[in-house]
Amino acid sequence: MIERINIEVDGRKVAVLKGGERRILYIHSSGSDAEQWKYQLESVGGYAIDLPNHGESDNAKIGSIDDYAYYVSEAIKQVCGKAVVAGHSLGGAVAQKVCLNYPETCIGLVLIGTGARLRVLPEILENLKAEPDKAVERILEMGFHGRGGEYGRVKEKYLKNPEILHLDLSLCDRFDLLDDYRNGKVKIEVPTLIIVGREDKLTPLKYAEFFRKHIPNSELVVIEDASHMVMLEKPDEFNSAVEKFLKKMGI
Repeated sequence: MIERINIEVDGRKVAVLKGGERRILYIHSSGSDAEQWKYQLESVGGYAIDLPNHGESDNAKIGSIDDYAYYVSEAIKQVCGKAVVAGHSLGGAVAQKVCLNYPETCIGLVLIGTGARLRVLPEILENLKAEPDKAVERILEMGFHGRGGEYGRVKEKYLKNPEILHLDLSLCDRFDLLDDYRNGKVKIEVPTLIIVGREDKLTPLKYAEFFRKHIPNSELVVIEDASHMVMLEKPDEFNSAVEKFLKKMGI
């Protein structure tokens, strides 16, 4: 059973969905919310956050991935002290920053369909302001392997708040730790699971392989017949990989 809990960070409400008691917290992708993780909350357990300006959380001024990471770290402290931090796409960038900026809260990482750098096609950013329907359709065409995996529900969510989707994708476009990984400035020392859909066109397999090469205690799981929204398209395979990783960690 999934329940909604509300916490407070600096006077703002931050909404969290809670599944079974488990020290893992999921961070959604651009323009999404905690409901993105319903299959994981039901099967694996843990917590999923609505980032500020998303879902049931209050609005806040967000100017960088680091700003989101602050709210996530504070949420982790309140709901379970420390956790495996799982993030998808934008959420994967946030998860990396939580691990680097607030290591006391992060005991492991699950990086899903994300990268050390997250460039966004200029046409998508431009069209989100001028022709949001066209931009969203382009994102979904690249993000799903076919039209399954709740394609329609995700499309509806994106079109409801194209301004927030644009903000999130703009933050992704400015996120870049690639050289810091390469020169050793960024060092991820916690156990890390990397998951990617074989057909992912937004954050292709090479992004995940880069993590596998530069994060020492890491393992890579490639899920077949899935694209960017792998947790929705192939929940059973996805959940199995996460469950195995958590059990290995004794969580």
